[in-house]
Amino acid sequence: MPDQLWIERGKELARVTDSVARSVIELSGKNEKNRADHICVEAMRSGLNELPYKMTVVIGEGEKDEAPMLYSGEVLGAGGEEMDLIVDPLECTTNFAKGLPDSMTVILAADRNSVIHVPGTYMEQILLPLNADPGPEIFDMDRKEVLKRVSLALDVPVKDLTVIIQNRSRHENLIEDIRSAGASVALIESGSISAACDIFARSENRYHMLWGSFGAPEGLVLGFLSRANGYRFYGRIDPHNEKTEEEARELGVLGRVLRGDEWIAGSGVLVMTGLHDSTWLRGVRRSYKNEEVDHTTTTVIWSLGQKLELECFNGRFH
Repeated sequence: MPDQLWIERGKELARVTDSVARSVIELSGKNEKNRADHICVEAMRSGLNELPYKMTVVIGEGEKDEAPMLYSGEVLGAGGEEMDLIVDPLECTTNFAKGLPDSMTVILAADRNSVIHVPGTYMEQILLPLNADPGPEIFDMDRKEVLKRVSLALDVPVKDLTVIIQNRSRHENLIEDIRSAGASVALIESGSISAACDIFARSENRYHMLWGSFGAPEGLVLGFLSRANGYRFYGRIDPHNEKTEEEARELGVLGRVLRGDEWIAGSGVLVMTGLHDSTWLRGVRRSYKNEEVDHTTTTVIWSLGQKLELECFNGRFH
């Protein structure tokens, strides 16, 4: 599908993510993760079912942490043109429940049958400059060598590189290796998509890479974003239990290291509406008058060739 048509599809999907954001924002900071997740899932399901397409959910967020979810294989829409969907109705659920930055609602639509199916588990991921790409052996390389390649590609000394990593015990060795090589580590609690967008924005040239084991749905989104922003992404499924290991084996992805353009081979569009502010995307703004509440949202629409930012006031884009 031509890029501009994907942008138009993105505008339709943006009405769904805007509705999700307005539906859940009153639970911001109220420590009700599951209830907020459920509201987002149902609002997204309802909105997608109104669109004149036949959309198949390739992977939905939730299985690895047993949260409410739009399930893999679920078909949505009123019928028509077919496409694959990757959905995360409430990205950074914990941040949203705690009232912290970096939460949003996400839909990625792609050409039908262009997305490799993955189980609802984790994925080893690395995001780095395109011209630092050493190939699919990257996860088995000496980590100092990977950092040297990034240093040369960016013309930035290793000591000035900063790698974004999630603050989890599974990353202790990775963090130690990066710091022992002389580079810096920026630890995040959640929000790999937002972290990647900080890298793409090159704000103060502070962040240079993302590395570690994150959710597989987010990995597919990062794979798409890497293509849209001239970066290289590699991912390898990292099952968290025997069930997802067997699923990965049955799907033919266990042990495979794939680029972003292999995880999602076709074209598509990514739609993200902010719930809480991040450095690159504004969250929902509420204003009050005569006991009525007005909502303003910001949505980013990203195709492989374009990026569009829209504001919506009470469900009306302008």
